Amino acid sequence: MRHVLLAATAFATTLISVPAFAQTVTFWQFSTNPNDIAAWEGIIEAFEAGHEGIDVVMEIVPWSEQQQRLVTALTTGGLPDVSMLGNNVVAQFQAIGALAPLDDAFAAYDAEHGTDVAADIWPGDRGYYNLGGQWWASPIAVETRALYYRKDLFEQAGLDPNAPPETWEELRATAKTLTEGTPDGTYGIGLSTSLDYFTIHNFMSAYLGYGARMLADDGTCGFDSPEFKDALSVYTGIALDGSTHPDAASMDGNTFQRGFLDGRYGMILMHPSLYRDLVTEQPEWLDQVDIAKVPAGPANRSGFLGGWPLVMWDASDAKEAAGQFIMFATHGEAFKELAVAGGFIPGSISLAQGEPWTEFPYPLFVDQLQDARPYQYPSEAIAQMGQLEVDTIQKAVQAVALGQKDIDQAVSDLCTDINTVLAR
Repeated sequence: MRHVLLAATAFATTLISVPAFAQTVTFWQFSTNPNDIAAWEGIIEAFEAGHEGIDVVMEIVPWSEQQQRLVTALTTGGLPDVSMLGNNVVAQFQAIGALAPLDDAFAAYDAEHGTDVAADIWPGDRGYYNLGGQWWASPIAVETRALYYRKDLFEQAGLDPNAPPETWEELRATAKTLTEGTPDGTYGIGLSTSLDYFTIHNFMSAYLGYGARMLADDGTCGFDSPEFKDALSVYTGIALDGSTHPDAASMDGNTFQRGFLDGRYGMILMHPSLYRDLVTEQPEWLDQVDIAKVPAGPANRSGFLGGWPLVMWDASDAKEAAGQFIMFATHGEAFKELAVAGGFIPGSISLAQGEPWTEFPYPLFVDQLQDARPYQYPSEAIAQMGQLEVDTIQKAVQAVALGQKDIDQAVSDLCTDINTVLAR
């Protein structure tokens, strides 16, 4: 009996020393930047230290490969427990039942920390991540655009350097004045009209500002409206006026950014990292650069809203542990260190309103994020959002800017394209 008791005691001691969880959380991380990888390794180390028995295994899957890798894994197996995801495709995977909701993870985190994480998410992100009344993603980063402008070029063209354009109509007029009033080879604004992300990132601020909607109440294309046609007219009018580069219909965002750094544009709509590049390169006119909010339309002022979250895949066998990792990685001090290392604005409002995002140029971008919206605003994201983002609107912009179609024909063809995608 004594030997049995000793054995039982030893067995019980072994059980007590075994962690409550003995699970592995696989995590697909899409950035190949060494600084980002190191920051994620730091988050994982801190998480594991505070969550005994949970091991997080990170695999680097480059952004260029993520869509194909995820689609293949859905078919053949091998999905991770957690991954990053583009904000424009969360609805695509949620619609086919591939994602697990995060409401329980949100509630558990709130109960432990006395927070309200849903209320701390940027308003526009609700349109991407809160679908059918449930949360399907926890945001990591957000981004928006603002208007960089050269005060010295404004003065040279006879414009008030302290009065940047407030509306899209004023932007068009200002771009024309700058082009005509500055040396040859300098254009009023770097504004893309090509089949490039840069085009939709800029143009969406115009069509939302004019009150246009991508989706009508019946779920079909909503762009065949006076509001959208007015927005398309003022945006493409900048190119037709000769106020941006003559090759704008074939140039990408990186080329325009390089052009502003080289002093070839008086204005450009761009993200915060452009200022970091300006500080790095130190052009002689750096102290003449100022930043203003995106122009407003007749209906409102709408900023582009980009970003990426973490999601949990429904195939996960470690959902509770995966949920804990998602919440840890998108909140708190470890997350702040990740955001600082990555140079992005965090998806947490309260965090973004503190240091270091209180330093120029971030406060203006942080303020504008309150009015940053998804492409399909005011509707929820739909499964076809990713395709519509890359393969429809830019075609209409390019065709009008090149003089290949008038506004009415371009809009008619655009809605035909959108409705074809929606019907699939």
